[in-house]
Amino acid sequence: MGTRQLYACDFEVFGKVQRVFFRKYTANKAKDLGLHGWCKNTSEGSVKGQMEGTQQELNEMKYWLQHRGSPKSRIDGVNFSDMIPTNMYTLKSFEIRK
Repeated sequence: MGTRQLYACDFEVFGKVQRVFFRKYTANKAKDLGLHGWCKNTSEGSVKGQMEGTQQELNEMKYWLQHRGSPKSRIDGVNFSDMIPTNMYTLKSFEIRK
């Protein structure tokens, strides 16, 4: 008892998500939820990333990525991979990658 099932999920967000502090807000929200993972800008103008946490934490972050984002962002769409069960976190926290 007391063990939490962890999951990993990849995401990619499309729209006006670069040069609007989207990665910073994403990292802050992920940390607030207790998620581990990363996000980065792509050369195509999207933001990609991976998140790890409980199913509830991931679902909350998915909602945020689809409907909130940073104040000046415009989210046109988000792709999510399936949630894959994992035994442990692969990163120590949530980071912004260059």
